Amino acid sequence: MKCGVRKGMLETDVIFEKELEDFYSEDIVLIEGLPGVGLVAKVAVSYLLTKLNLKRVCRLYSPYFPSVGFIRDGRLVFSFSDIYLAKSPRPMLLLYGNAQPMTSYGQYEFCEKVLDIAQRFGCKFVVTLGGYGRELVSDKRMVFCSSTDRNVLERWIKKIGGLRYSGQIIGVAGLLVTLASMRNMSGLSILVETNGLAPDFFGAMRAIESLNKLLDINIRPKDLEELSSAYAFAEIEYERL
Repeated sequence: MKCGVRKGMLETDVIFEKELEDFYSEDIVLIEGLPGVGLVAKVAVSYLLTKLNLKRVCRLYSPYFPSVGFIRDGRLVFSFSDIYLAKSPRPMLLLYGNAQPMTSYGQYEFCEKVLDIAQRFGCKFVVTLGGYGRELVSDKRMVFCSSTDRNVLERWIKKIGGLRYSGQIIGVAGLLVTLASMRNMSGLSILVETNGLAPDFFGAMRAIESLNKLLDINIRPKDLEELSSAYAFAEIEYERL
């Protein structure tokens, strides 16, 4: 089941790479890493980008992205999201970008496009990351998990060492998992405590730790300095036009 897209409404433009690889695996996992509270997801996925052998699948431009231009060292960068393919240490699709749609319709339409692409590669499991903003955070940074499937939640929350989440998840981090379930795909949302200051490298480190426990990929920074350097590199390397 898919949510309908209204006729006459603007849609996300998907620009596929010219040499798109014909790859399919039912073990492939989609990992979301878009900007949110504390930039926890974006920083975490940016680190994976710098450590994996990747091929970009496509770039997505949504007409509902923020109407701003990001400027870095005098260079204008459009709002965008990319999907990258990694075959090892396990098949993964990484959703990375500098923006999310700013309207409800835009969020739904964008997530449907992302899931269309993920299913094209055989994806049946979606993992979203995000920050859980709190005034007081623990030293360890607690991890909160949620899913549309109770069995999925019970299975993975123990492996991650997380807590059940109650509340709201605004944006792609919540909606992607919800819409995935309507396509008979499993999903897990992982939120890490953050004080909201961005980028929150402590929160991102905890998110990466959770991904390692969940996916057994054994990719982790040795310290915050390495994570910070990887994030700075990714902003230049992967946000080029």
